[in-house]
Amino acid sequence: MDEKQLIIEQYRIYNEMKERFIERSFSVNRFLMVLTAIFLFTTILIKMFVPTAYPMLLALEFFGIASCIMWISNQDAYSSIIKIKYNSVIEKLEEDLPKAPNKDEYKELTDRRSKKRVILVKDIQKWFAIFLMLVFLGNLLVDTANTILAHFLNIS
Repeated sequence: MDEKQLIIEQYRIYNEMKERFIERSFSVNRFLMVLTAIFLFTTILIKMFVPTAYPMLLALEFFGIASCIMWISNQDAYSSIIKIKYNSVIEKLEEDLPKAPNKDEYKELTDRRSKKRVILVKDIQKWFAIFLMLVFLGNLLVDTANTILAHFLNIS
C-alpha cells in the first residue's frame, strides 16, 4: 500500500468514525429528550390529579432540570469533540488529497449559516432544552412557594 492509498484509507476510517460519533450523539440526545418529556408529562399528570403531592412534584422538576442540563451539555460536548477531534484530523488528511470535501462542506455550511438560510437541528434542540429547563425551573419555584405556604398555613 503506497502513501496515497494509506492517506485515503485513514481519511475513510476517520469519516466513518465521525459519522458513528454523530449517530451516537443523536441517540443520546433522543434519550435525553424522551427522559425530559417523561418528567414533564408526569409532572403535568400529577399537577392535574394529585396537586398536593409537593415532594413528588419537586423531585420530578429537579430531575427535569437535571436532564435538561445533561441534554445541553451533551450537545456542547459532542459538538466540541466532533469539531476538534474529527474535523481537524480530517482536514489535515485532506491536505494530502487532491480534493478537500470536508473543508468545502464546512465552508458551504458556514456561508449559509452566516446568511441565516440554515438553522441547524442542534441549535433548535439546544434552545428547546433551555426552554424546557426554564419551564421546570418556573414550576419548581412555584411548587416550592406552595409547599412553604402550605406548611405555614398548617402550623397556624
